[in-house]
Amino acid sequence: MRGHDVRAGFGLNKKALLLAAAIMAASALLWAGIGGGSPKEAYALGADTGTMQNTITVTGQGKVKVEPDVAYVRAAVSVTAKTAKEAQAGNAARFAAVKKVLSGTYKVSDKDVKTIGFYVHPQYNYTEKDGQVLTGYTSVHEIEITYRNLSGIGNLLDDLATAGVNQMNGVTFDTEKSDLYGNQALEKAVANARSKAETIAKASGRQLKETVSISENGAVSTPIPGRMYSEAAADSAMSKAATTVEAGEISVEAQLTVVYSMQ
Repeated sequence: MRGHDVRAGFGLNKKALLLAAAIMAASALLWAGIGGGSPKEAYALGADTGTMQNTITVTGQGKVKVEPDVAYVRAAVSVTAKTAKEAQAGNAARFAAVKKVLSGTYKVSDKDVKTIGFYVHPQYNYTEKDGQVLTGYTSVHEIEITYRNLSGIGNLLDDLATAGVNQMNGVTFDTEKSDLYGNQALEKAVANARSKAETIAKASGRQLKETVSISENGAVSTPIPGRMYSEAAADSAMSKAATTVEAGEISVEAQLTVVYSMQ
């Protein structure tokens, strides 16, 4: 009975050893299938992934101040009459005089004169006795003029008013070289990003290596409204006021995000 017990125990131990060997073999196959390589290769892959974390991300900003080279003048002719037809006819006659000054005196081409609003609306008067009473109609024709002779903008406004413009809705200065100035602003943004990254890396006891990626966030110019005021002409003994418009400077700004590697 004892001999039988020893053989039975030995048989059980042998089965256990075979089972353990099978499990280890299956584990090795599973590791190779998942990792695509040996445990040593998997460790190397993890180390490479770790090195990708040795980066720094900064935002660079660049700004360029430039003189404006174009003005956008918003002006309107407004005429009120008893009927809508009379209001429109009066507006057309007055606008023709304005257009003559633009094309004749100032040589503004048709493509630089754009209608941005035209409407006719009724006018009412309210009294306690009669309530709301129709009194006439107002016809308004609003245009935007693109003008590039900025030194003569004041004279243009004065002559438009003389010709029939009775609403000056503002002057905006901008640049038509936004691509050129935008590139200059981007160059400054790249330099700004590099300076920031070097400062941060140095403070961290590290060094920059190379640029990993750059994402441009855009370059935009900011139009500025002109400041208009009137001053008395010196040669007319205070009898006539001339309009003066100050343009100021245009700000063109760019922003980008840069990722650098570090060591």
